[in-house]
Amino acid sequence: MKNTAKDTIKYLINGNNKYVNEHEPEFFEKLKDAQSPSVTLVTCSDSRVQTSIFGIETTDELFVIRNIGNQVLSTFGSIDYGIYYLKTPILLILGHTRCGAIKAGMSNYAGESLDIIRELNHLAIPLKMVEINKNDNDENIWIKAVEQNVDYQIKLALSKYSELVEQGKLTIIGMIDDFLNIYEKGEGRVIISNINGENNKEKLKNCQLFENLSDDLKNKYFIS
Repeated sequence: MKNTAKDTIKYLINGNNKYVNEHEPEFFEKLKDAQSPSVTLVTCSDSRVQTSIFGIETTDELFVIRNIGNQVLSTFGSIDYGIYYLKTPILLILGHTRCGAIKAGMSNYAGESLDIIRELNHLAIPLKMVEINKNDNDENIWIKAVEQNVDYQIKLALSKYSELVEQGKLTIIGMIDDFLNIYEKGEGRVIISNINGENNKEKLKNCQLFENLSDDLKNKYFIS
């Protein structure tokens, strides 16, 4: 895909033709009248972050909401639909390494267009909370900011959906798509960073939600 619009269209059409050929009509039958996703996913618009990282057929499984910086404040209407109408038991906030919105939010972005400025302004609060040590390099600061932003978005979500969380009807999960292997768990692995506002590493590992995970998987999917 790349190059010209003509090349890109051919790439997309060929891909869709392959998709159609790989799915029987019965697959689409259940989609005709309703949707029944399991997860409301808020993630970044970054093209490097795709639902294919979960390795499953995500059609009718993920109700996806995207914007720069995986923010909830500007998309609560869409999130409400996933939570209140589709009744997904999970709200997943998915950040990612080398997030451009986070980097821009930590810089002077006054020269950007008005609409980009408006979106980046919502990141100002979490990015001010990032604790920087004298030994931190730019990459350390960047990933701390990504983590802080995920935590903040979950905090905002909890302020609205806390009653559902307390009733056990909703779990709010924070993850980071690490395609750079920053956490040294393997390129492309999603790292679990927050559950319902809890970001203590040891407490997360011992959360009942992950009782069915082996110790090996826990070591791979949580920050060491």
